[in-house]
Amino acid sequence: MVSFPPGEPQAVCALCDAPFEVYDAERTSIYANVVCQACDARAVSSTGNEPAVGREYLRRESDEPIDSAVVADVGDNPVFIDGQQCWRRYKFGGWITRLDEHDCESVGEFRRKHRDDV
Repeated sequence: MVSFPPGEPQAVCALCDAPFEVYDAERTSIYANVVCQACDARAVSSTGNEPAVGREYLRRESDEPIDSAVVADVGDNPVFIDGQQCWRRYKFGGWITRLDEHDCESVGEFRRKHRDDV
């Protein structure tokens, strides 16, 4: 069971229940358990630091040359907000953060378990 399954409009944050100020129902309906931007601003990595995104993330993870084609779509996962595990979907230089209700081990597991038919 998922509080806000994909395919259904979500008008409030999965963490704080505040109405979304920026996201619209069309955008949130394709994701499960979307977190508002105010809660997302408190996200930290597993080490307690601000989550790394893009080039910063790639530099930290590898000494290999950075392929600019993938820079915009990478970053830390999972992230933690007020002790709650969340997963980010990085795309087009931004991200959307989703609350994990099943303590998943990977973003793939999160996607499988946070569907309405599971």
